[in-house]
Amino acid sequence: MANPGVCVRRETSDDVERLSAFAAAIFPSVGPPDADPGDLADYIAAEPTAGCFRILIENPNAILFVAEMADQIFGYAAALRPSPHPQIEVMAAELLKFCVGPAYHGRGVTDELMHQAPVSLERDCLTVVWLSVYCENRRAIASYKKRGFHFVAQVNSRCGICEH
Repeated sequence: MANPGVCVRRETSDDVERLSAFAAAIFPSVGPPDADPGDLADYIAAEPTAGCFRILIENPNAILFVAEMADQIFGYAAALRPSPHPQIEVMAAELLKFCVGPAYHGRGVTDELMHQAPVSLERDCLTVVWLSVYCENRRAIASYKKRGFHFVAQVNSRCGICEH
């Protein structure tokens, strides 16, 4: 269970600006460490924006949760249902985004976020969840393995001109 005072709840449209600011601030510490600073800046300007989060909130197939304390967002999870994967034969959901600020690692926040999203997906009879993670983010990989995820396939993604 998360620390007292920590609230994990469904995201609302009122959260998009604060969520975007949190995501933009945290991405350099969770993204590829060898990424060009200009590429990181371009990614942050295009991806974790209030508009992108608003689109997710408005998507009836998306579920978003925020972790906050004293009106400060320090973690979030976003899942898509259903979200097919070529290596998974059953209908599955995708854990599209998952991030907890480093100051909150090891405090139960990850457990609470990881509990909330799958419980919501199970209501839709989606018991298989897949995700992608940067292959050198060893902390995240260990955390996901601890929670029952396992390696299915490697997929490359881009941050600027570099493929990771």
